Amino acid sequence: MSNTSYSEDILERMSDAFYSLTEDLKIEYINNLTERLLKIKREKVIGQYIYDALPHSDIYNFVKRYKRLLADQKPVQFKEYFNERLYEIRAFPSKTGLSVFFKDITVQKQDDEKINRFDFYSSYEKDVRSNPLKIEFHKAIESNQLLLYYQPRINLKTGKVTGVEALVRWKHPEWGLVSPETFISMVKESEISTSIGIWMLYTACKQNKKWQKQGCSTVVSVNLSTIQLAQSDLIKAITTVLQTTELDANFLEIEIPEIMTADVESTILMLQQLKKLGVRICIADFGERFRSLSYLKNYLVDTLKIGPSLVREISQNPNDQIIVKTIISMAHNLYLNVVADGIETKEQLMFLQEHLCDEGRGFFLSKLLAANELEEKLSDIQQIIEKHEMFRDINERVSMEELLELAKKELLDTVRLQQGLIFKFKKINGRLIHTISDGELMYRFGLVPSQVIGKSLEEFILNGTAAKITSYYQKAWEGEEFVSYENELNGIHYHAALRPIKKDGKVIEVIGSCIDITSRKKAEDELRESEKRYRIITENMTDIVMLLDMNGRILYASPSLGKVLGFPLRSFVGESSFDLIHPEDKQRVIMAFEQSIETMILHRMETRFLDVNKKTKLFEGIGTPVIGENGKPGYFIVVGRDITEKRKTEEILFKAEKLAVVGELAAGVAHEIRNPLTSIKGFIQLLQQGMIKKEFFEIIFGEFLSIEEILKEFINLAKPQEIQLEKLCLKAVLQDVEILLKSEQSLKNVQILQEYKQELPQIMCDRNQIKQVFIHIVKNSIEAIPDRGYVKIQGSVEKENILIKIIDNGVGMSKERIKRLGEPFYSNKEKGTGLGLMLCFRIVQQHNGTIRVESKENHGTAVEVRLPIK
Repeated sequence: MSNTSYSEDILERMSDAFYSLTEDLKIEYINNLTERLLKIKREKVIGQYIYDALPHSDIYNFVKRYKRLLADQKPVQFKEYFNERLYEIRAFPSKTGLSVFFKDITVQKQDDEKINRFDFYSSYEKDVRSNPLKIEFHKAIESNQLLLYYQPRINLKTGKVTGVEALVRWKHPEWGLVSPETFISMVKESEISTSIGIWMLYTACKQNKKWQKQGCSTVVSVNLSTIQLAQSDLIKAITTVLQTTELDANFLEIEIPEIMTADVESTILMLQQLKKLGVRICIADFGERFRSLSYLKNYLVDTLKIGPSLVREISQNPNDQIIVKTIISMAHNLYLNVVADGIETKEQLMFLQEHLCDEGRGFFLSKLLAANELEEKLSDIQQIIEKHEMFRDINERVSMEELLELAKKELLDTVRLQQGLIFKFKKINGRLIHTISDGELMYRFGLVPSQVIGKSLEEFILNGTAAKITSYYQKAWEGEEFVSYENELNGIHYHAALRPIKKDGKVIEVIGSCIDITSRKKAEDELRESEKRYRIITENMTDIVMLLDMNGRILYASPSLGKVLGFPLRSFVGESSFDLIHPEDKQRVIMAFEQSIETMILHRMETRFLDVNKKTKLFEGIGTPVIGENGKPGYFIVVGRDITEKRKTEEILFKAEKLAVVGELAAGVAHEIRNPLTSIKGFIQLLQQGMIKKEFFEIIFGEFLSIEEILKEFINLAKPQEIQLEKLCLKAVLQDVEILLKSEQSLKNVQILQEYKQELPQIMCDRNQIKQVFIHIVKNSIEAIPDRGYVKIQGSVEKENILIKIIDNGVGMSKERIKRLGEPFYSNKEKGTGLGLMLCFRIVQQHNGTIRVESKENHGTAVEVRLPIK
């Protein structure tokens, strides 16, 4: 047998549970007893981190302790609660990990504490299964024999009831009220304490809510056992009780036993969760063990309750008097409320009043009462102190001191509850030490006052920024006013401001404040990232982007503007955008700019810029007004592009297409002229033969007029002309188009029909260009008709436009072909170049109009041309 298997065999036979961990707290081995005690399977946990293998809130205590053991390399023995059980644990660290032996001592601890407690039981009754008290107590739970009694807590100055403490009592049907000492300790250390604790919380909160509805506003205090406080679902249970009873959290106080303060780290975590709920926290029996004095500064408690054993002797024992006075003074300096528990004599009450104890509870003031009894006797209870005339002489002596303490407490509460963080520091022995620190932001940093007060930055800021912040601290300490800085701690970005406090011209301390700027930082980061992305786009695009103010001054210009104009290194920021425009176009652009701002409508236009060589560059662009922060136009965005070369290409294509059209028309015109020439030739032959009639000359003259009209239209279309806008009637233009295409319609046997719903108003346009558009569209319609068809031209007024609709019954087009109409070299004809339609689209666009095409295969096509009236 190998050494390893031999060792494992020994571990499996041991009476103690055992597991081993690696140096990074991964489970390496567990024996079979560990499996049974912890209810886990070794095959599922080997190789896992301990806090994954044992998911329970108590594991936090073990992880912290084990990390310290691995660092110290010293064996240790201790007792710890885990999953409602108490274990005795022995841990042996090594360089490679940790060996842990443990055993369950819960029953043993209970039995040890119960020895000789009940002297009326015989020895065999120690056996739990034969313990009649336990049997009767379980019956009591099932048969609702447990009752909740309340003892008032009285303000020792005013005599008013400020709260009540809820206490469980057992009313046995035969024994009557069972002494609390008989069953309370048994309950506290058993698993049933959890369910009883929840019952107490629910019943007390429900009763308190009932009193509130009756007009009595008070705080109910519930004492929880160590087992209850160690439950992982305690916070959830308290939350559920508060929600169910609808009681505000600040009217519930949780009492924790002082023994809980022995485990500082887990207690702080639990208290922080309770405070987050809003409930009040009281340390019960404070001072009896003195375990929590050195740790009190860490707690988020509201109240200290002085234990009965100290209160009982204060009228006779000077040592107890000193202890009680010290507790009261210390609590007030920490701005905590102080309650004396177990007041049984007038002398005890007077001593507590004289030394400013805030509240008291005990049989001298009131015995335990059922809820209905408390309601009946409330008025009498609140008269007890006044009847004995105990507070009048003391009241005058201590009122000022009390008011001062109250003001201090309110100031601290205000600082603690404000959303930011307020702190002070001063130089002590050459170090900048914090003297005050509180506020909601500090707790969000994961800090509590005790971790900051009395310490320098290096002692609690461990992310490497302490030295940098200290330099700002030093500036403020040296007298510099309004020092500020920004930093990040535990994922929270904050802004800090420092102000020196001077006395006789010398800095005696520095006060600082912090506010959370995480949201602002996040927004700034997102804005910077967004700006970076848009800047990359604008600085690398060929299109030109300009941001102008309301006077046309350039606030931003993309680098493409400088490249196009020959100023690659010029930013143009601060210059007038109008100074870049050709003098002849400048006034027109300014008018369009002002009109766009006035109407808040984007404006599309073409204009000429001057480059570095004073040469003209043609730009087309869209100007868009943008609303500013005051709700009025604040900016003007221009997006455009250089179309100089594009326009030159279009002009060449336009001329080429025009020549092609003229060529086609020439053939048609020649055919059209041939007919009248034949007639003229025939009549001339008749004249040569001597046949002379007046009618002959009229016919010959008419034929000459027809030829002249055709040639005139042909010459007007063919000869180059500058664009000249004039007022025209589209009806006359379309009639000229019909004359020019008469030969085409004759050849294809197509009939052209013109319909007008009303008289068309005149529009401003270039006669030749608009005629070119309609010639091309109608000619395409004629060519799309195989044989014997019609082309219908309809004219109407549509709002502020004239609508010319050209309909044919030709072969039609598919939707895919319609989408691409207007692109160069894409035609609706088999041998077409597409340049004609492209030029039609451009001409109509230059006239601020639109072309829309609808078509269906084998049914025909409809082309709608809209041109503005104004």
